[in-house]
Amino acid sequence: MAANVCDINVNTVALVAATAKTAMGILAPSNIALKVSEVSISFDGATSSNAPAIAELCFNTFATNAPGTNSTSVTPTKRDQGRDETVQTTAAKNWTAEPTVITVYRTIDVPQFDGLYHVLIPALSPYIIPGAKGFSVRLTSPNNVNFSGHITFEE
Repeated sequence: MAANVCDINVNTVALVAATAKTAMGILAPSNIALKVSEVSISFDGATSSNAPAIAELCFNTFATNAPGTNSTSVTPTKRDQGRDETVQTTAAKNWTAEPTVITVYRTIDVPQFDGLYHVLIPALSPYIIPGAKGFSVRLTSPNNVNFSGHITFEE
């Protein structure tokens, strides 16, 4: 049955100034496409004059460094806990070596001080991720700052 809606929640990923980092991502199982329906990005910056961070919503082949390789695994959480289906998607945060191959879908400037970006992707145009491919959020901050966020997807 479709509509196995899940979330990954990520908190306190440290960003190093001017260094791109894949902060969170998901990898579809080989036989199932994913529909990404929601993403949030926030920072804990304390200086209001700091320039915004660049956030990129990305498609990944994960040819190298799939979730759990040079990253910290995150367990997706089902929204409907009464369902018997097992979540097959793998997820991770805080890559120490960037995954490949990355294609940027969308770029957003997000303030580091009280900055929050929360997008509910329209039902008519979600990001569809084919089996054995992935979706990630890559961040570049001009200052050292911590990131927290989430991805909501459907198997």
